[in-house]
Amino acid sequence: MLRPKLNRFLLILACIGITLYVGISALYGLQTEEAPSTENPSISKVQAADRAASFVSDRYALQDTQTFVVYQSKKERSGYLQKEHLSEAYKMTYGERYPVDYYQVSVEDKKTNRQFEVEINYTNAAVIGWRETQTSTESFMISKQKADILAKQEMRAQGLDPDEMTLIDKPATEEQAYGTILYYEKQSKPIGEAKLQVRVEFDDKDLTGYSVLFSLPASHQAWLEQQDHSASVMTWISMGFTVIMTIAAIVFAIIYRKHIKFSRGLLLTAIFLAIYISNNMNMYPAFKAVSGAVNNELMTWVAIIFMNVVTILLGISLYFALTAGNGLWDSIGQRKWPAWKETIFGTQVFHGMGRGYLLALFILGVQQVLFYTGEVNFDVWAVNDPSDSILNMLEPRFFPLMAWVAAISEEATYRLLGIILFKKLFRNNFIAVVIPSVIWAASHTQYPIYPVYTRLVEVTIIGIILGYVFLKYGFITAVFAHASMDSILMGMSLFSLGHVSDVLAGIFYILLPGLIGVALAWLHGKRRSPLIPGEPPPRLEVL
Repeated sequence: MLRPKLNRFLLILACIGITLYVGISALYGLQTEEAPSTENPSISKVQAADRAASFVSDRYALQDTQTFVVYQSKKERSGYLQKEHLSEAYKMTYGERYPVDYYQVSVEDKKTNRQFEVEINYTNAAVIGWRETQTSTESFMISKQKADILAKQEMRAQGLDPDEMTLIDKPATEEQAYGTILYYEKQSKPIGEAKLQVRVEFDDKDLTGYSVLFSLPASHQAWLEQQDHSASVMTWISMGFTVIMTIAAIVFAIIYRKHIKFSRGLLLTAIFLAIYISNNMNMYPAFKAVSGAVNNELMTWVAIIFMNVVTILLGISLYFALTAGNGLWDSIGQRKWPAWKETIFGTQVFHGMGRGYLLALFILGVQQVLFYTGEVNFDVWAVNDPSDSILNMLEPRFFPLMAWVAAISEEATYRLLGIILFKKLFRNNFIAVVIPSVIWAASHTQYPIYPVYTRLVEVTIIGIILGYVFLKYGFITAVFAHASMDSILMGMSLFSLGHVSDVLAGIFYILLPGLIGVALAWLHGKRRSPLIPGEPPPRLEVL
């Protein structure tokens, strides 16, 4: 019979975390300025597909159409509006008609081989824009005078006054070799320095594309490119140090091969690979969205195969981090990761699960404070990323399993392995915790949060907390703390989908670390030897 014991210190930390999280969330709720598109989809992908197919069929007399839907976002526009605090002004003037988040529907007619990409407002099913994706090598030309007449007719039909639109010149691109493209700009009602523009495409006789753009200042584009470059550099630096750590792990695994049990990391590596590769397949719509051409099936599968190859390489790196990291800690007499056959394994898992939840609540509170501080004092903002959105997954309810991929791989690489490597190098716990935390944080700067250095600071602080969690409580607690934190966030992300089944799935994932901890402790207890008569049962520090 397991008897729980309260851990008052962790309970206090959890209460502090909950208070911070709720308090900061309340402050966010009091803010008047919102992001340019904060609404969740009000229509399904099926409805968006039907609307796009109907539009193309009515306009171009196509009947036998096939569709595929992805979520897209005008990321650069969203970023400019947030950086310059123009979100509310945009929402009032243009937000309902030209949202920054929308569904992009690929519509293909098998008989004529004509293909279109149609943008659908995901709150009211309105057609925002469309274009035919040309595959022919013929050159389509239409007289500029006729094109101008057709363009103005379409602008009027779309609710714009052609008299307010001025024809402008833009640098020619390769795509213009197969048709005529005209650009118009509205001189009135700019949003900051961004002016509404209309792009109209033609073949030799008809209008084949219509889309609304917003010209962003060159200064903003340059700033954004510099930020993305800095994030890329930090990501490559992180990857470089991680590769060096992996090489060091292989070297130490060879040196300590007589003392290392190479079977220790196999199960966790297998779990990592199974979930990650399944997630890559689940993100098929995301890969289509990122490729820039929803109809390009070949490029989508090339990207998925490439990602799976990268995943396998990451799995190899994880395996050596687990085996070498555990072996190095054992070599100095510190057991950071007990094995299944050890008597204490079940109790350690149960302890780790309870501690993990409490620590996760504390870390979530700290993270909220960091987000709010960054937004208020350092003008931090973020944009939605279609490449990492649950709206671009075949089955969004599988996504929260990735919490375990992150927890296992990152705690193994940057805590179990990273801390001991730098501890041996510098003989100092603080340095040994900070350096791998910075390396870990640098790999998170590719997320669309700006300025990018703020993400480095935020994740480094969380890494330091997890580092000391690892030193005090061991690998299992660190994994459960990380997995619980991500499971809570990813589980809550399912709530936004609105269906009862999604909400129930989100609740299940929030509870999943606890279910796993209890199940493992129970299974381990079933195979343990019975207690010696008179010996008290172990006490578990659940809270």
